[in-house]
Amino acid sequence: MLDPTGIYYMYLRKSREDREAESHGEGETLARHENRLKELAEQLKITISKVYREVVSGETIAARPEMMRMLSDIEREQPEGVLVVELERLARGDTRDQGLIMETFKYGNTKIITPIKTYDPNDEFDEEYAEFGLFMSRREYKIINRRLQNGRRASSKEGKWIGNVAPYGYERIKLPREKGYTLKPLPDEATIVQFIFQLFTEGTPESDNLPMGAAQIAHLLDDMNVLPRKSDHWETGVIKGILKNYAYIGKLEVGKRKQIKTIENGVVKLSRPVNANPEIFDAIHPPIIKENLFYAAKRKMEASFRPTNCSTIKSPLAGLIYCSECQRILYRRPAGKKNATDTFLCKTHGCPTVGSFYYLVEERLIQFLKDTLKQYKIKIQGENFNNWNEVLERKMTMRSNLTNEENKLQHQLDTVYDYFEQKLYSLELFRKRSGDLTKKIEENKKSLEQIDREISDIQQRIVRKEQCIPHFENILKSYTQTEDPLQKNALLKQVVDHVFYAKTKKGTRLGYGVDCFTLDVYLKLPFQDI
Repeated sequence: MLDPTGIYYMYLRKSREDREAESHGEGETLARHENRLKELAEQLKITISKVYREVVSGETIAARPEMMRMLSDIEREQPEGVLVVELERLARGDTRDQGLIMETFKYGNTKIITPIKTYDPNDEFDEEYAEFGLFMSRREYKIINRRLQNGRRASSKEGKWIGNVAPYGYERIKLPREKGYTLKPLPDEATIVQFIFQLFTEGTPESDNLPMGAAQIAHLLDDMNVLPRKSDHWETGVIKGILKNYAYIGKLEVGKRKQIKTIENGVVKLSRPVNANPEIFDAIHPPIIKENLFYAAKRKMEASFRPTNCSTIKSPLAGLIYCSECQRILYRRPAGKKNATDTFLCKTHGCPTVGSFYYLVEERLIQFLKDTLKQYKIKIQGENFNNWNEVLERKMTMRSNLTNEENKLQHQLDTVYDYFEQKLYSLELFRKRSGDLTKKIEENKKSLEQIDREISDIQQRIVRKEQCIPHFENILKSYTQTEDPLQKNALLKQVVDHVFYAKTKKGTRLGYGVDCFTLDVYLKLPFQDI
């Protein structure tokens, strides 16, 4: 028997079959399931306090934020039960995910309520039944997934296009009188693709009949006002992707980026490394590039390939400095024959931002942090923390009053349930009174959450003088004492969120104006108001 005064949640999640049904006009799945579970709640005479709607697809519960939030709430509040349309909606993940879910429900004394059956994880038979149901759900998921993957590979062997998006130069069309899709050339875009291959391998009159690199081709297309599909300018990586795409010679590349699972510190991580030996199948769509031209481009790219070492950070300011004009991150050009020192540059084609010497930007940023800390020390010495303590006391009194009000409202709601059970209240009166009280409880809860945030902010202000300033000082001191760029970068990222760099005038050969740039620095909490 369910306790009508208990706390109950509702969990809603779409499956792959639901999405396919929606595409055929069967209505929005979550709305139908929610209505069904609301009717079930009315039949059971229980009130749903929270609804969790999962709109993302994820094989593991770590990829499902609403599930993670619900499990956290179960641990904290220990509700009486959770309503789901089917037991399988909770998890189709691996054994570890299923075990975590069952343990959370068991130790939280929380029942799983479905229209067919209510499962009590603390009941031995119900627990076994639920675990078996989740196991069968996982097995069904694997069978469905294997069938889908086999179907995708079979379609590729038949030459059909299995991607959702057609590459530049093509449009995706449905095959007549059979399942699957293929590609149809778009004349305007196909001409641009042919132009790109020609520029890369042999050159054209636009390049003075000299071959161009991917970055140069991107800049040339921008100058010619040729736009890609989803951006206002061409990226070097997009050009390289076009030059590597087998679709342009009427072939399909399958298994180029297979998903690999690894475990680091007990956490499953997914990666999609490039497969050096993917399968190549003949496609049924027409090519727009000749094979000899495609393989010539391929050989040129392989000959000029230089592996990058991204395992270590060589710049203390990596990931922090952004261009104020185009909002894109600046990159460090190492010192070389033409430049005697490292330089910060914006690589956006046509951006008016002028680069600066790396050491000047670093010195300006560190000096800004030192000046900010100095000014805050002066400011904070004049603050009267006794006033903040008085404000804190008033806020704590308000919190105590809200807590008492919450207990009072909860007692009134319990009384309403008692009167309904004793048949002193009609169903209509019970719904009105319980609804009004539930609304007041929710409003009181929001006020309590707001006052908690205000109390936390005041407490941070009080302790900042004793904790934040020494921490800030230690970061700046440690920065000057180490030569490791990785450690320096980690220190800066503790206090700096991002920096906008602005400079539109070049310096002279004599060195005048080289430092005429500005930095707009955004600090992280709890330093943002320092």
